[in-house]
Amino acid sequence: MLTYKHTNKRTTATTHVKMLKCLDVKMKRGFTIIELMAAIIVMTIGILGAYSVVQRVFVITNSASHRLTAAYLAQEGVENVRNLRDNNWIQGVGWINGIVPSSETNVLLGYDRRTSVGWNIFGGVEVSVEVSWNILGNNGSITVEENIYDWK
Repeated sequence: MLTYKHTNKRTTATTHVKMLKCLDVKMKRGFTIIELMAAIIVMTIGILGAYSVVQRVFVITNSASHRLTAAYLAQEGVENVRNLRDNNWIQGVGWINGIVPSSETNVLLGYDRRTSVGWNIFGGVEVSVEVSWNILGNNGSITVEENIYDWK
């Protein structure tokens, strides 16, 4: 509480009452336009910051989803060649029967899978699968390489 020290008690009481009235009037007036504008700007910056973080998380999650799908498709391409080798072994024919150096392209829901098969110097088969995509401006590619041998 603000008070002035005067020797005259009447002057002190009058000044005190005037100050209380002045403070009371300022409290009833509310916020100024500058205070309101500052509060709106601070809130807008906070909301836009949160929105940009959420938007960036959405983009990163979408990109990770495409990479994961491409990795599964690439692994499936390698497993197709391995499955051919295993079926040859079960049927009692040579393990490389039907596995010839080649290149195959499949387009699956926006993903392009290219499988290449070739011989390696150790008597096995070298399988290379590249999966690329361009979906809604999100593009990339993943390559998986594996050597498959006669396990019999």
